[in-house]
Amino acid sequence: MRSRITAGLILVLPIWITILVVSFVFRMMRDASLWLVEAFLFSPIGRPLLSSWQVSSEQLAEEGLEALPVLLAWGIGLVSVVLTVVLLYALGAVTTNVVGKRIVRAGETLVDRVPFIKVVYQSSKKVLETFTAESTRAFQRVVLVPFPTKESHTIGFVTHICKDAGTGEELYSLFVPTVPNPTTGYVLIVRPSDVIELDWSIEQAVKAIMSGGVLMPDVVPLIRIPAKPDIQGPQEPPTAVLLG
Repeated sequence: MRSRITAGLILVLPIWITILVVSFVFRMMRDASLWLVEAFLFSPIGRPLLSSWQVSSEQLAEEGLEALPVLLAWGIGLVSVVLTVVLLYALGAVTTNVVGKRIVRAGETLVDRVPFIKVVYQSSKKVLETFTAESTRAFQRVVLVPFPTKESHTIGFVTHICKDAGTGEELYSLFVPTVPNPTTGYVLIVRPSDVIELDWSIEQAVKAIMSGGVLMPDVVPLIRIPAKPDIQGPQEPPTAVLLG
């Protein structure tokens, strides 16, 4: 009986977690632009639509989408999500041109003058930039690094190659994610000789981390694979940053 309950949990929990994540993302993207849709419905152009749905503007203001029929509420939610995607695309297009970049820099200059907001903004921006598609190049190598003690090893990702300002020795910048939240972790500066490079895919490493080691590959090749010359970095002194 216990094994059957466990099998049922293994089947249901991933589906349930997926639904929760998708619902959270959907609500977040819907709410980001919902106010624009509601502003349209409250306008003289949108009020006839409300009348045809037999919903007053007062009801919509008090009850929100719950005042609408279920199908209409879902339809408006989908429209809001699409509108959010369009707005994000438009913002991305604007900020990638010369004028947009200047506007962004001016805004960041203002943010940098506010101490606490400056730290939060810069930290969150760096983390998001690290995990964007343009930065996936930095996560193409998986290593084992002695951490937190010399007798134990943990999974890390080579994110950058720098050099010691004094000796010119090559150093690895590693991101070591934490469990169960891999978006936080540690940034370590180590010598290449101190790590064991793994012939794992990024997907294998992420699965092993997210599962707390349950989905670790059956065979861990503790061999030193020749370093891949796919990550380049400017010469700069080593630094260490703690995330989370």
